[in-house]
Amino acid sequence: MADKRKWAPALYAEAIHHYGEHSRREVARVKRNLMGLSNDDKASLVWKAEDQIAKMEEAVQANLAFLATLAELIRQGPAPGGGKHPTEMPGGSNPIQALLQTFVREWSAEGDGERGECHALLLDAVEDHLKAQKEEAAASGKAAPKVLVPGCGMARIAFDVQSRGYDCSACESRVMHYFAGELIRKTGDKPEAHRIQPFVLNTCNRFKAQDHIRVCPMPEVAVTEGTWPAVRFGEFLTLYDAAAERAAYDAVVTAFAVDRSSNIFRYVRTVAHVVRPGGLWTNFGPLAYDTDHDEGHGHGLELSWEELRHAVSHFFEVKEEKFVDSLSAANGESMMQTQYCCIFFRAVRNDAESPGI
Repeated sequence: MADKRKWAPALYAEAIHHYGEHSRREVARVKRNLMGLSNDDKASLVWKAEDQIAKMEEAVQANLAFLATLAELIRQGPAPGGGKHPTEMPGGSNPIQALLQTFVREWSAEGDGERGECHALLLDAVEDHLKAQKEEAAASGKAAPKVLVPGCGMARIAFDVQSRGYDCSACESRVMHYFAGELIRKTGDKPEAHRIQPFVLNTCNRFKAQDHIRVCPMPEVAVTEGTWPAVRFGEFLTLYDAAAERAAYDAVVTAFAVDRSSNIFRYVRTVAHVVRPGGLWTNFGPLAYDTDHDEGHGHGLELSWEELRHAVSHFFEVKEEKFVDSLSAANGESMMQTQYCCIFFRAVRNDAESPGI
């Protein structure tokens, strides 16, 4: 279960430290296994044992140097949300490994193969619904249509929306993901500013001998002034339930976000609260509900698509829906993958009131 506490940046540095210790133990294990082979067995290797070990050690050091930059950013940065929101340690059995692989998905050329269909569907939905409004606004000197991306992760989908000429805002409640986006924003002015090797510990299920030490440069695009969206730290349900946010956005875009909510019914109502009548909600993601929730902070409801669609239909007319198989922050060169069946939908806001907001 995710551990919610007051703001304590040392906790995140500690998580990175534990990942470093784990990495060194794994390399030591591989070294023992390889160097323990007989000379006859070593002669059967396609890659010299000593070279394998050296390259793994180099890859671990590259990852730890990158993570040290992230840890320092967290340490020096102000408490996200002004320290008003409870923060939480990343969950899962190996959160730093998952974080490194998410960097690849969101900000590398390699990750484009995984995120491509998800982002294309969402961005096409936004363009189909708002392109004429955007062009009319540009011609008349008015403000661009406003798009909100709740649960934006490392902010790549929000960046892509902003880059297409929309006024994009976003929020993210996971500390490591929020600061990961900040790292890209502050240091990504040149393409491939960072070179990580996130799969170095994935020694099983390889196709080729050196798959696990491959370099993943990022970001694959330059993050220049004016292309970064306005990203707030905090929970969507608490940041956007204010009267000032009512009907304030022309569209909401959610990617792998809906099933992370502690109360999915309130999530739907909050989306309805912020989208103007005639506005768009487009979504792509699974209904895996694989985020731990403290019962004191939410209900952790696990709805089927039938039930979620019914809740959405109170406030939106679903114009398009389809299921799409997708990976999420996977190792693209692994023989073992976890595939999600994701729901994509495009829905238009009606004029029904959103109660309880």
